[in-house]
Amino acid sequence: MRILIKAPFSPYSGYGSDGIGMAMALLAKGHDLYLQPTHVDPPLPKELAALLVKRLDPPFDLAINHVDPGQLDCSAGMREASDFVVGWTMWEYTTLDNHPQRKTMRKRYRDFDAVVGYDDVSVGALKPYLGDVPGIVQQGGYEPGEWREMERDWFSDRFGFCMQGALHDRKDPFVAIEAFRELKLDAPEEFDGAELHLKTVVPGLHPLMEQWTPKLRIHYDTWPLDVLQAFYSKQHVLLAPSRGEGKNLPALQMLSSGGTVIATNWGGHQQWLSSEYAYPLNYELRQEGKWPNCLSARASKDHLKELMWHVYTHRDEAKRKGELAAQTIPGMCSWDSVIDRLFLKLRQVPKTGERLYQLSQMTRAA
Repeated sequence: MRILIKAPFSPYSGYGSDGIGMAMALLAKGHDLYLQPTHVDPPLPKELAALLVKRLDPPFDLAINHVDPGQLDCSAGMREASDFVVGWTMWEYTTLDNHPQRKTMRKRYRDFDAVVGYDDVSVGALKPYLGDVPGIVQQGGYEPGEWREMERDWFSDRFGFCMQGALHDRKDPFVAIEAFRELKLDAPEEFDGAELHLKTVVPGLHPLMEQWTPKLRIHYDTWPLDVLQAFYSKQHVLLAPSRGEGKNLPALQMLSSGGTVIATNWGGHQQWLSSEYAYPLNYELRQEGKWPNCLSARASKDHLKELMWHVYTHRDEAKRKGELAAQTIPGMCSWDSVIDRLFLKLRQVPKTGERLYQLSQMTRAA
């Protein structure tokens, strides 16, 4: 099947990583792939780098535009060149009323055959702008081969909590910092072995906080894969008290490595979060900014403290959850599995969905 992907391709952003992962999965399934990058950052897999010199040669059986809702657009050129056109995006709040590009969205979305959102929150925010275009829930995936189960000591004096990624306001790192600090003050001897490591690529966490909170460490840097893998292997629990997520790649990486996760039980987290191998975190919805209908989650600091204390004092349970996560998440959330589910869901789109699905199965069989 001839497929065009319009997306960023970069290992340094969520959409960019997803562009790479999606493309690699479609290539592995034998599709004839064409790339229309909105942005490129090296390094790229050599298979994708080779496609950057491949001339766009319509018609295409399928075109996927995988970008932010504000950039999402079914252009006349893409529509004319493709039998089936999909928009694929994510949004972390209950409405797009706060998006600066909202006034043009209805016009830009109307010619898609389907628009796919990463979770129910995303699709709910998109629906007022879709008209008759079907809205489908399908979260993007990740590459599990880089995040195999790692050996870690669950029962030593040291116990590592962590956060990893672009730790801006939406990630709410200060909820984790406050919960950790209060546990240190409440039980200075019993909680002495706990550490909190915050690995971020954006400014905002002042290094002097390390002096304010015992055993808090801030890592402001961009790390290569092997350093990030070593970082995960030294930690036990990833904290994700986010206000909203499309997916949360670091959480999937941590679970795949055999650690466990405490995550806000809302938005994109709900697509993979289970108490069988992780810890759902309570929250309340609050208004985001000046828009009354725009709500986001606020994780409960008190519940986060309870869960952090629980895993610290029930390490055998946390270890079993991590082991189960390492067996469960790769098969459930890999890009290979995601692409299969995407074609199954697009099959339900009237008129052209069945043909698209049959083409995908023929390509796979070949």
